[in-house]
Amino acid sequence: MPRIPRGETAGGIYHIINRGNMRMQVFDDMEDYEYFLKLLEKASKREKVEVHAYCLMPNHFHLLLVPQEPNSLSKLMQWVMTSHVRYYHKKNKTSGHIWQGRYKSFIVEQHPKGISSLRSGQSYYITLLRYIEANARRAKLVKSAEDWDYGSLMERVHKHRTILSEPYMALDDEWVTYVNTPLQKGELHTIRNSVNRQAPLGNEKWQVETATKYGMLSTLNQRGRPRKDV
Repeated sequence: MPRIPRGETAGGIYHIINRGNMRMQVFDDMEDYEYFLKLLEKASKREKVEVHAYCLMPNHFHLLLVPQEPNSLSKLMQWVMTSHVRYYHKKNKTSGHIWQGRYKSFIVEQHPKGISSLRSGQSYYITLLRYIEANARRAKLVKSAEDWDYGSLMERVHKHRTILSEPYMALDDEWVTYVNTPLQKGELHTIRNSVNRQAPLGNEKWQVETATKYGMLSTLNQRGRPRKDV
């Protein structure tokens, strides 16, 4: 099966996912999580890639990244993934594949012009930000999303890390409550469709224009019901 083009461009917004090989657990303890986050922080500053959200889960991760220079996203991901694999094998005295393959990348529409309200329901960027930051809560790993040590919502609340860049829209004092409010079924369906098809995430007109520009029109074809474990 041919690889789907990533459509990487400076200034684009990208939802990045990778999962452990055969769904194996990749992060076993605090040291594992912290090491990966340190790699992400170092690479994001070196390669000039903004980090808008992140959530590390036991067997996969979600990132929301914005590269500021051509090819900087692929450089960041290649270095982070290679460095992490070396760390994992050295620590566990293992060999072989850790991740299921190359990371998946989905370009995201920021928001239509004139949209300024977090609750407008028209910003795919904000919806995805909520989706990523609520991931651990949705998986029932914590009762409140801000309690997950390895997610960006905790960093927003406690300022104990310096990974995050400024978001494109101001996140008000009720952001934590908003993240902890479950997404609507339609919002979840839209995001999961994007992941399953490896398709651009945005309104229909923007999707078609973006898919045409980057040779990704095949990703807009229907492929059945979306998975729920993403």
